[in-house]
Amino acid sequence: MSSEKKQNGFKDMVKEVIGQILPSTEVDLGEIKEEVWQDLSALYYKYEAEDQKKAFREVMRDISDRIIEGKWESVYNKLYRMGQKEKTF
Repeated sequence: MSSEKKQNGFKDMVKEVIGQILPSTEVDLGEIKEEVWQDLSALYYKYEAEDQKKAFREVMRDISDRIIEGKWESVYNKLYRMGQKEKTF
């Protein structure tokens, strides 16, 4: 076996081991979206009263409207502030 073939074989083995150790860099957007839908479903069904469900829908509409208007940063900032407020308690 030539030296080059040995090096290539060794490289392939190293790549395979690294591939098993490190997570894949490929992101399955569909899988992530499914997780988001599951999280939203759990949140929606957490509320039992119709007023709570209505408030949830209104918040989702507000978020959607802001995103459509290109105001994602305002949504992010509100989420961030609420997250920080929660940490202080």
